[in-house]
Amino acid sequence: MIRNDVNMLEENLLATTYPHRIHYSVFGNPDGIPLLFIHGGPGAYARPEHAQFLCPQHFRIIQFDQRGCGRSLPSGSLLYNSTFHLLTDMEALRKHLGIERWVVYGGSWGATLALEYSKRYTTQVLALLLRGSFLGRKTDWDWFSQPDGVAQSIPEAYRQLRAALRCEPDDDIADALHRRLFEADASTETLYRYALAWDAWESAVMGLPAPGFNPDASVWQSRINSIRIYAYYGLHRWFLPPEGVLPGLERIRHIPGAIVHGLQDRVCQHAGAALLAEKLPRMRLKSIEAGHGMHESVMQQTVQQAANSLFAYLSSSKVL
Repeated sequence: MIRNDVNMLEENLLATTYPHRIHYSVFGNPDGIPLLFIHGGPGAYARPEHAQFLCPQHFRIIQFDQRGCGRSLPSGSLLYNSTFHLLTDMEALRKHLGIERWVVYGGSWGATLALEYSKRYTTQVLALLLRGSFLGRKTDWDWFSQPDGVAQSIPEAYRQLRAALRCEPDDDIADALHRRLFEADASTETLYRYALAWDAWESAVMGLPAPGFNPDASVWQSRINSIRIYAYYGLHRWFLPPEGVLPGLERIRHIPGAIVHGLQDRVCQHAGAALLAEKLPRMRLKSIEAGHGMHESVMQQTVQQAANSLFAYLSSSKVL
C-alpha cells in the first residue's frame, strides 16, 4: 500500500466556468519549484499519496481534480467539459496561486493534457515530466478499444466487456459504453454494473484483478460519474484531431524533461513514447521493465529519480 506522508500546505476550491469549482491541494516545500500534477483518466481524480514520488522536499506540488472529477463540483458534470476547458482551468489555477512558471507532470491521460497545456501556454512551462504517455491518436484508442488491438492478447476479457455492454457485432465500443451509461430508464445498479464492466476491462489490460461488486449503494453514483466522463471524452475522441497530441509539438521542442514509460505497457504502447522522444529532443526517454500504472514499485522509483534529476537540472541552470 502506498502511504501518504507528504505535508499538505493548502486545500481549496477555485471557481472557473460556471457552475464548475475545481478542487486543488498543495503539497511539499512551500518555497520549492512549483510543479503541476495532472491526474489520468479522463474521469479519475488526484491521489495525494502520489505526491511523494515527485520529490516534495524540492517541489511545491499542486494537484487538482479535473472538471466533474473527484472532489471538484458539481460531481460528474459534463457541462462546459472538454480538453480546452481543462487547459484553461490549469492556467486559471496558475494565476490564482501567483505562479510565474512551473514544471508540468502528467501520467497517461494526464500526459496528454500536459502536452496540450505546454503547446498552448509554452512560456509558462519550465519542464515536462511524463509517465505512460497517451498520445490521443486514433491509433492509440483503436489499440485499446478495438478487437484487433490489445484485445487479441486477452480475448475472453474483451468478449465479456462487449457482452456486459450488450454490444451489437458492428458496435464501436466507445459508442456502446456511452449509450449504456446514459440510458434514461436504467437503474443506478444497472449503470454501476456497466461502469464495473469497463473497470474490469482496464484491469485486465493492466494485468490487475477485476474490481468486485460493492453492495454499498452509496458509492455507486461516484463510479458511474467517473466512467461517464471517460465515455464522454472517448465518444468525442478526447476533443483532439485524429493525430492526437502530435500537431504542434514543434512549439515545445525546446522544453527539457523526461518521459518514463514501461516496456510492458499494454494501455499505451511504448512506441508512442519513443515517437515523443524523437519529436522532443530535450526530453529524455527512460524505458523500464514495467507496465502502465503507478502501483508498480519500479515505476514509482523511476518517476522519483526523474523528478530528482529534473530538480538538479533546474537548480543549476539559468531558467529559474
